[in-house]
Amino acid sequence: MKSDMAPKPDISGPYGLIAPSTALQQKVGPEQLLDNAVLTQLEGALDHLVTEMSGWLKHDLHRLILARDNFLTDNSAEELVSALYRAAHDLKGLGATYGFPVVSVIADTLCKLLRSAGDAGTPPPHDLVNAHVDALRAVVNLDIRDHSSGPAAELVRGLHTITQKKTA
Repeated sequence: MKSDMAPKPDISGPYGLIAPSTALQQKVGPEQLLDNAVLTQLEGALDHLVTEMSGWLKHDLHRLILARDNFLTDNSAEELVSALYRAAHDLKGLGATYGFPVVSVIADTLCKLLRSAGDAGTPPPHDLVNAHVDALRAVVNLDIRDHSSGPAAELVRGLHTITQKKTA
């Protein structure tokens, strides 16, 4: 038997419970509390990151608007529809991360619309694509974040209903 092997846990207790190992805690050492200077520095870094995220969201929204504009010039070009889908999908994934869950919800509906049209072999309706992109631009410019109440909830519900009717 090698000496560097960990000893077998004792499972003779009630229900064969295994006591957790404290080896990692012993290697790390005692807990060290953060002092106020470090906490202030971390809060400042987070505030800066939140400010940067606003710029990132606007950049991604601008990319979606450009993709929509290109799509409107030739809605039968598969690469333009694909670029529009990618831009919407990025917003769907990052909207909540940027602090705008409503962006994720609206972009998700747009992605479903684009997928549905692609599955049917038809171009997505211009009016619905425009409605989604304009809704996204409005919620970002007006700093509307919550989709569960107020005008954003009505907007999301309306987009979802119209999309379902047009794609059914």
